[in-house]
Amino acid sequence: MGLLVDTEYLDFQLQSGYLRSIASPSVTLGVKDFSSLVGRSGQDLLMQVRNLTQTEKTFAEITAGLKKIEAKKYHPDNYLPLFRQDIVPLLQYAKEQRLLLAVASSTALNYLLDILDNCGIRNYFDLIVSGEDFESSKPHPEIYLSVLKALHVAPEEAIAIEDSSAGIAAAKAAGMDVIAYEEKRFLIDQTQANLICKNMRAIFCHIKSLRK
Repeated sequence: MGLLVDTEYLDFQLQSGYLRSIASPSVTLGVKDFSSLVGRSGQDLLMQVRNLTQTEKTFAEITAGLKKIEAKKYHPDNYLPLFRQDIVPLLQYAKEQRLLLAVASSTALNYLLDILDNCGIRNYFDLIVSGEDFESSKPHPEIYLSVLKALHVAPEEAIAIEDSSAGIAAAKAAGMDVIAYEEKRFLIDQTQANLICKNMRAIFCHIKSLRK
């Protein structure tokens, strides 16, 4: 979801504060640790939080804490100013060219639909899928494999646009080419991507070039 609405850095800040609050006194956390959570969800995220913090909190308690973060992150007052409006020309072009568009996000479906509706872009997408509907979360390819199957598209005919390490790994494992939206504010490994672009305009230009 951070690709459409720039929530990744907000998520990074909120999760950093939460991890520090529950970490064992003997644990020192750094930017690399916090960055490793970006793009993760579900059991994978819970395990990572437990491993990093060495907390004595139960998974249920950690889940409750993370849900509070999610509710704050996806409040309209927080995410609407972060909408990447420069993605709209790309969405319009895709529909004009009759290209299929899908959202494959780790975000909970209720938040996902609210964001797409409030940003006015839900109708551009042929398929909207939430990671909460799958047993395995990114970096596992399950969500992307499901999207490809539902749209009857071969992996080599699809392109994933991602910004997190987990998302890039998931798409690559599904056999897709990946364009990464460059992220330099924290430590995100995007080297698996086929191409790294600095902004949405550059991504749009590259996709148009593939259609010539």
